[in-house]
Amino acid sequence: MSYVNDQYSILPNGKPFEFWDCETEFTKTYYVSKAANASDENPGTAEAPFATISKAAEILEAGERVVIGGGVYDEFVRPVNGGNCPKSMISYEAAPGERVILTGAKEYKNGFTDKCEYNTIGLGRYYNYTTEFNPDAKCYQGYFNQCDFDKINPFAMVNCASQPFGGCEFWFEYLPREKDWAPFLKRRGLIMVDGEPLWQVNFSNQLSQVPGSYWVEDSGYKFIIRLKDDSDPRDHVITYTCRDQLFSPINSDLGYIRVKGLEFEFVGNGVPGSQKGALSTHCGHHWILEENKVRWANGLGIDIGNESPMRSREIQHDTHMIVRRNHVSNCGVCGIAGLGRNQGILLEGNVLDGNCWHDIEYNYESGAIKVHGVHDGLIRYNVITNNGYGPGIWTDYANANERICYNTIVNCKSMVMGAIFIEATDIPCRTDHNIIINGGADPTGSIPQRTSGGGHGFYQHDSDNLLTDNNIMLGLDGAGVFLNWGDPVRITNGHGPLGYGHKVMQNIIADCGRGYVMPTVYNEADGNIMGAGSFSEQYCIGVERNNEILERLDMRSARSFHGWDKTGKMCQIDYDTCLDCMKLTMKFTVGDECLEQVYDLTQEVRLDLTPVQEFLAQRDCSAYEAHIRVSKKFFKK
Repeated sequence: MSYVNDQYSILPNGKPFEFWDCETEFTKTYYVSKAANASDENPGTAEAPFATISKAAEILEAGERVVIGGGVYDEFVRPVNGGNCPKSMISYEAAPGERVILTGAKEYKNGFTDKCEYNTIGLGRYYNYTTEFNPDAKCYQGYFNQCDFDKINPFAMVNCASQPFGGCEFWFEYLPREKDWAPFLKRRGLIMVDGEPLWQVNFSNQLSQVPGSYWVEDSGYKFIIRLKDDSDPRDHVITYTCRDQLFSPINSDLGYIRVKGLEFEFVGNGVPGSQKGALSTHCGHHWILEENKVRWANGLGIDIGNESPMRSREIQHDTHMIVRRNHVSNCGVCGIAGLGRNQGILLEGNVLDGNCWHDIEYNYESGAIKVHGVHDGLIRYNVITNNGYGPGIWTDYANANERICYNTIVNCKSMVMGAIFIEATDIPCRTDHNIIINGGADPTGSIPQRTSGGGHGFYQHDSDNLLTDNNIMLGLDGAGVFLNWGDPVRITNGHGPLGYGHKVMQNIIADCGRGYVMPTVYNEADGNIMGAGSFSEQYCIGVERNNEILERLDMRSARSFHGWDKTGKMCQIDYDTCLDCMKLTMKFTVGDECLEQVYDLTQEVRLDLTPVQEFLAQRDCSAYEAHIRVSKKFFKK
């Protein structure tokens, strides 16, 4: 282990994060190529390379690596061996400057007919995407053969797991609307037209309501598609997912493997229950996943944990995973998922875009990043954009001494909870220097903890002793910081949630439903900067316990009655977000004076709020704390 004693890696207990890395001087290098002379009968040298990555995966041993030449590889790679230690790892890596793509997609070649066996036109009695349909929608029927798939047929399997997560029937108990069943009962297979995925519908008549869609018959072998422009699919390249994973060891619990610079695309995997990503460590430990790209997984992009709490395990590892500088996009449920005791994990510098497009947050396993039991972990420098249904970062149950810092989360469409969510711990954890912009609420949530509609910036329940400081939170339907109480039956460290010991310090919050909400008065807040008149509720501070509002406060009353925000400030705050240039421009106005700050959303230039704090500390902002009406320009449409 190594230690970097800087402000970006100090954990809540005051100790530096324990870093490790690959230190292997590889004793042998195998080569894989798409060259004409490549063959798995070759010795795997640069001059006589293997044809498949799978061949190298069969024979690689500790201290060895494979360098893979550019091209598209249609295979499911199953490593046999792991390494021994940082100085004796196994590495799978792309040749410098070359694109290596592992794909789960195959071209469909079985033909189409425009005579469909099922009704494709009209409105259903109960379930419709819209109130209108196209009576002239052009639909075409196709069929798969068993030989079209690699061992399993994703189109014959529904999304929901055969065994619910942890034995808890979440989706039976908490689904508030009948239509929420629909995503769980869709099939796992994806169909693409010229590389662009179609949208799956649950009922054949919905094809006339949704241009660019497909429907799968019960068996998983017949399907009907409708293209966006109602053109003939025979004039396009149609591809489909033929497998559910692309990289996963044959046996569980392998360690010290590096996967570097590879691309993984188009798999038909399922919804947790079981976490099985396109790129999977299969219950391993001490992996390094770096500079990879993972896109268009129906379920999970990357999994780094123990897969399922229902899995029978003789060995339980602390994972110590490193996941850095990867690009994970368009994965239906999770970008990066990890169940289990995630001791010493480092998730840094990843870009996650367009994930969580399945509307199944009520399964409570969705998130761009969704990991459990983070101990002494560091989640930093990640950029999360355009998330669908779920948090940007969610660390679930029994976390301890974790730090979530210098991340950017922009545009979360719908959240039952919040953009960053720490759950169920009383051991101090810290969330700091994050930028959270634009988050939608989902007011239909019905979990025991209650979330006041969700759409919050930072959210917690069932926890105590959390520090939330120096974050920017803008444009949220919910509160900037929502510290909930929780479910008293959730026991961690010998007690249920108390709602004690939280600290909300030096955050900038504007254009939100509320500023911050405490579960009890036994918490601290100070130095927060809030946009005057920018909240959709007149009282920007609250005390609330599982949806029961106990107190509504403005900053002056919070200061007077609870000693909160003695140095807090309110002023006029304006902002503009540019995702094309990855910049956030903010203006802080007091009277005739204005301070403009430009923040780097990539967090390559680390977020520093000191200039704003110093500017406002020298100015009288009391006029902005006066009883004022809510500015209509901030109401959500």
